[in-house]
Amino acid sequence: MAKIGGEPAGNTRKGFGMKEFDLQEIIRLAWEAGQIAKKHFNYTGARRKPDNTVVTDADQEIELLVRERLAELTPGFGVLGEESGRSGNPDKAAPCWVVDPLDGTSSFVSGLPNWAFSLGLIEEDSASFGLVYLPLLDEMYYLVEDGRVFKNGEPVKPVRPAPLDGESVLYVPSDWHQRFTIRFPGKLRSLGSAAYHGLLVSRPLTAGVLQGRIYLWDAAAILALNWAWGMRVATLDGREVKPSSWSAQQAISDPILFAAPELFERLAGMIHLLEE
Repeated sequence: MAKIGGEPAGNTRKGFGMKEFDLQEIIRLAWEAGQIAKKHFNYTGARRKPDNTVVTDADQEIELLVRERLAELTPGFGVLGEESGRSGNPDKAAPCWVVDPLDGTSSFVSGLPNWAFSLGLIEEDSASFGLVYLPLLDEMYYLVEDGRVFKNGEPVKPVRPAPLDGESVLYVPSDWHQRFTIRFPGKLRSLGSAAYHGLLVSRPLTAGVLQGRIYLWDAAAILALNWAWGMRVATLDGREVKPSSWSAQQAISDPILFAAPELFERLAGMIHLLEE
């Protein structure tokens, strides 16, 4: 499995919130999911779902594997997935895994490398764990027990944002030109994956990440990672976001901004939602 997961610290039994699970087994599961995606990459087509989003055989094969494995590894937990809804423990108070088997399906189908496997854990209306794996970029980010974020077995800290200028970057949804007016002094970029955008908050020159009306499976993992990095995650009018901001399997009703607290209000003031 190479050094994707690494050995963060101590033994592999990790506790998050009220419950425990074996972190190395979760890392191994993510790696296996990535191998399935790579097997299908450039060899599978897409179909339209009723909501007009696309799905592939890779999405469905990965989610089936993840549901089966999580039921074995963490009995008593629920599982919420993009393709098949909720399974496992139906109690809404129980810890619940939230999985997006292929975040960035359009990029995947187009033969682009910016797609990811995303897995988060929700406990008591908090995202207590997150893992994002980008198989073609050979990058895996995950939260460990002491609250640090690791990348490929090594701790990673976000670079604090520099003053906004022409080299600053704001990551945006691909349809931003249809939904927003943005007056930002730097560069706007869209790479096709909400999960990948959520990781890029930690990179040099990144001012923030604007997410559109995303689903909980798009957001659960990157919520946990961004909170661990000390980022603010809120709607443009400043309402803090948490898992209960989502209703059932619906997209959140408002756009979300991920940014360092010292930049959040200034960035939010540069972004205006167009009337629909």
